[in-house]
Amino acid sequence: MNEIQTFVFESLSIRGAIVRLAETWQQVIAQHHYPEALRRLLGEGTAATVLLATGLKGQPRISLQLQGEGPVKLLLVQCSGEFEVRGMAQWRAERQGEPLLGAGRLAVNLDTGQGGQQFQGIVPLVGNSLDACLETYFKQSEQLPTRLFLRCGEARVAGLLLQALPAKQTDEDAFETIGALAATVTTEELGGLPTTVLLERLFGGYTLRLFKPRLVKHDCRCTAEHLAGIVRMLGAAELDDLLRETGKVELTCEFCNRCFSYDDTAVAAILAGGAPQQPTH
Repeated sequence: MNEIQTFVFESLSIRGAIVRLAETWQQVIAQHHYPEALRRLLGEGTAATVLLATGLKGQPRISLQLQGEGPVKLLLVQCSGEFEVRGMAQWRAERQGEPLLGAGRLAVNLDTGQGGQQFQGIVPLVGNSLDACLETYFKQSEQLPTRLFLRCGEARVAGLLLQALPAKQTDEDAFETIGALAATVTTEELGGLPTTVLLERLFGGYTLRLFKPRLVKHDCRCTAEHLAGIVRMLGAAELDDLLRETGKVELTCEFCNRCFSYDDTAVAAILAGGAPQQPTH
């Protein structure tokens, strides 16, 4: 179960989306050993970023970034218009026991892919609840009534989004009622029930129109071409220093936590503009 399902309430100006990730989520954390609290927050962030991508036109890239002064130093999740997602987090181990996020900020970045157009919305972190932080973001940046329900279990992550449609008048009382119904969902229901069963259980008194579900895949982007570009960016002088000191050039991907190694022959080929080869890792 690695898909995103969108829907609308036929008689109301409200849209919704449900995401459930199992194997895709396991791939995000496969090479990491995050503490439980950080793993849960990253899972919620992964589900939230995929949900945010459902409200965008075209095929833009969207990223969710949290920077806090508490145990969580940085959390970053990126999702493409094709629902390819990756995520990572950095942790201050010596700060365990403190509020998870502390003072900080949440940023949502949108790259439209059209002539370099980029948009960014930034709000302060509100407590330790990611869904509350994102609801504040929508209220201040998008000015759209939004409810988010994020759940991270042992094997999968899930999320439910409800949002007023832009440029349409939404019945505030109806939105509050639907939000209250959604708030009753459990982790087991949101993560495990078939979509139609879950929606019937939550919103049985409303008529919904479901759209075709989309597959959500993991995408780390550690291609030979991308890695070769990073090697070139280091420059010949720094590369020579690294090769002289250690006999190799190593790159560690923050997302997949894999280390890629280049010897002097591979570095010389990259600098000469030859076809990049996949490095050892």
